[in-house]
Amino acid sequence: MSMIALVAVTVPQVVADLGSKVLRGSGDANSLAVAPSKGSSPLVVRLQRIEGGSSSHFYVGKLSIGKPEPQELQVLFDTASGHVLLPHQSCKSKACKTHHRYSPGKSGTAIDINADGKPVQQGQRLAKGKVARDAVTVEFTQADLGDGIATAVLVRDNVCLGTEFSGQICTDVDVMAATKLEDKLFEDMPYDGMLGLGLGGLASETNCVFFNRLMETMPGLLPEFGLSLGAQSGELYFGGHDTSRLAAPLEWFPVLHPLDGFWEVAVKAVRLGNLTVDSCPDGCRGIIDTGASRLGVQQSNFEMVQKALARAVPLVGGGCQGPDLEFDLGSLTVKLPVQDYAAGAACDPQLGSLDLDAKDFKGVYAFGETVLRRYYTAFDWQ
Repeated sequence: MSMIALVAVTVPQVVADLGSKVLRGSGDANSLAVAPSKGSSPLVVRLQRIEGGSSSHFYVGKLSIGKPEPQELQVLFDTASGHVLLPHQSCKSKACKTHHRYSPGKSGTAIDINADGKPVQQGQRLAKGKVARDAVTVEFTQADLGDGIATAVLVRDNVCLGTEFSGQICTDVDVMAATKLEDKLFEDMPYDGMLGLGLGGLASETNCVFFNRLMETMPGLLPEFGLSLGAQSGELYFGGHDTSRLAAPLEWFPVLHPLDGFWEVAVKAVRLGNLTVDSCPDGCRGIIDTGASRLGVQQSNFEMVQKALARAVPLVGGGCQGPDLEFDLGSLTVKLPVQDYAAGAACDPQLGSLDLDAKDFKGVYAFGETVLRRYYTAFDWQ
């Protein structure tokens, strides 16, 4: 059973797409001996906090792809997405041209494949001439940057995190190499691509899921990863956790609807001080979304929550005053102080709207950067 754990970090504040909906659609994995195994220290991927559009912020890190000369790109490690998405060298969209692009032709390990995992052309690593091949189209919805559509071909290649000096984890994965990136989301994103850390339900096929592939090629790796975010930087841990960051033991929660692919927990109620903002009569869910910098609120509940948070008032000399915003998870209450949900001279609520079908989703809240800076988050894949 997949699980999520939350615990307050020892020093709080010193620490996208919500979902990807699929519309349609060879070389050995190379892992170094220094990769973490069960009982060893985890591999640490350093993250940097960077600014995006609309006063948003994102934590990004580096990925290298291909051999013998790896191509390095800056990516968002997105817990609410299931693919490795990188701009293809052939992409002519404005969003592609403003970012670093991945060139399969410069990689000796790249293989052009179709959705069934088979090479596009038998006997050829890379497709040559005019040849029909499968394309995958994925819709992305993000609380900060809006919506976008990516059209991509699939390329299997060796993807590595970490460095040869500090340790690496590598695996072959089917990459969505985007040939077209539409809409404002991709133009505004301040990183080159995404490495999805969502569960398999968010991917078009199983070989697209990076962590799943990691488990298959490195069976000795502890099937867990952890996240710690600070004011200007963060760390992502693969194969274990940094217990020095924890103020208490990890509090584990079962993942709701794991086949949907989201890391989501049940929320019993949402409160603002003594006021119940959302009693969750039909159940609420909190989705861990590293691709969101604000708290995300489902569009159907947005005005209700925004009105409640407008109770925050400006303080003389700057800052805001207001009660904590609380999410009741049962055995743990996630708390956000006023500075995490209101800002500016008028203390305006800092929320992102989630455009989700009310028939399929009810009471959805996206726990983005504002929540994740306060809590160490652990993910158990199995």
